[in-house]
Amino acid sequence: MSRAWRIALCAIACIVAAMQVGCGPEAVKIDRTGGLELEYLWSQSSEQRTAYYRVTREGEFGSSGGLKARGRETSFRAPMSDAEVARFVELVRATGYAARPDESGAGEPRSEITVREGRTRSSFTVLGDDASVDALRAWLAELSMRQFRDVIEAQPEAGPRKR
Repeated sequence: MSRAWRIALCAIACIVAAMQVGCGPEAVKIDRTGGLELEYLWSQSSEQRTAYYRVTREGEFGSSGGLKARGRETSFRAPMSDAEVARFVELVRATGYAARPDESGAGEPRSEITVREGRTRSSFTVLGDDASVDALRAWLAELSMRQFRDVIEAQPEAGPRKR
């Protein structure tokens, strides 16, 4: 075999090996929540109200209401600030998710919560009122209102009426 052929075969082998190894940068996701992720389905069947909230470990917030919420889909997504991420971690930890029973309480509303911390997954359902869960939901609902901020700010300000 000629020297040119050996060089060509060696080059082809190197290219094939490089393709299998996967040369190039890999996308690395930044963990901003200390490994915490949240899925929260809230419902109040007597009023036919449903809301769904999701927070990823990258600090992305998502929410939806109604039919999309029942399907655990998000219709609104936004990045969270560092202060919002810190508050999220604080509120989630305050729920005591790791030590919660599978179901507690009675009545409405119904809160189905799943918290992932690293490889650990904790799921629990709260029926009725619960101070730490209610505080988390109120904060998530407030974040969800960001999707309407531009519309709200575009509204005219009230002033004296002219006739």
